[in-house]
Amino acid sequence: MNIKIIGAGSAGNHICFAFRKIRAKVTLTDASNESLLRTKNIIYKKRYGKWDSSIKLIKEQNDFSKYDLIIISTPPNTHINLLNKNINNSDNFLIEKPVCSPSYKNIKILNKIIKNNRKKNFYCGYNHRLFPSTNFFKKIVNLNYKKINFINVNFKENTSGFLNAHFWFKSLNDSYLSKTKEGGGALCEHSHALNLAQYLLKDSKKIKIASKKLVFKKIKKSYYDKSADLFLTERNKLVQVVQNFETQPTEKSVEVSGNNFYAKLIYNFDKSNDKIIYINKNKIKVKIFKKKRSDDFLYEANHIKKIIEQKKKFSPINVQSAIQTMNLIVSTLEKK
Repeated sequence: MNIKIIGAGSAGNHICFAFRKIRAKVTLTDASNESLLRTKNIIYKKRYGKWDSSIKLIKEQNDFSKYDLIIISTPPNTHINLLNKNINNSDNFLIEKPVCSPSYKNIKILNKIIKNNRKKNFYCGYNHRLFPSTNFFKKIVNLNYKKINFINVNFKENTSGFLNAHFWFKSLNDSYLSKTKEGGGALCEHSHALNLAQYLLKDSKKIKIASKKLVFKKIKKSYYDKSADLFLTERNKLVQVVQNFETQPTEKSVEVSGNNFYAKLIYNFDKSNDKIIYINKNKIKVKIFKKKRSDDFLYEANHIKKIIEQKKKFSPINVQSAIQTMNLIVSTLEKK
């Protein structure tokens, strides 16, 4: 499998390592020579022990080769331009989340690209849908779906983790994360929460925003939502989604409850485990799923490899579910 990754940032390095674990041939590109050198000399060695000399590093604008898969792992406001630029160089595209920066105009452009390239496959990096813990939790939810009336999803994490991973930034102001319009802010960055809520609701088209509370922060040229508290409805189900840049320690969890039913999934319960607590036949059960940070992208790499090789059309991380997430984000940001 021959792949190209555009973007040598933190996620780009994780993705690169994951695809090398499954023995893919990897070309890593970036518009900046400095970023490519930082990957080779610092990030990769620090995270994974040593540099992998089989990885090909080239500047993005100098590459027009054909690939089995192209992955776009750059700031959200660059996704559409890079997709257009590379559309003839592969039949398979994986775009990091969020799928684009938040605007109906961008959604319209993205839908047009997809419509004009029906034979190609497009995915988005909402990889929490692929975790073994999520898959087990989803099965529990599906078996008890009619009982459920409330879902609560929390992705609450302050920005220290992001800045530690992107140590070359002096502050959040140096990053797109400090600009909601560019795809930053808690609503976009932590949109795994919204996307997981959709997933548990079977990506229903009847999901609506019932209420919202956003708190914005302005520093110099930066303006971003630091907190988003949403209530969604889907038929008789109420869903609360909370995403923020404030909470420490981090809380990433999904909780469902209803008629004599309760289940909770806690991501990164500790450094090595996800944890599920659920009630089954009036007995409390606990299930532990061992994992580490690099596994998040390894699940994604294995999944993409499998669906490409087997020529499967459907994937849980299909781009349409990501576009639905962006539609919810844009609706939330709309002033009423």
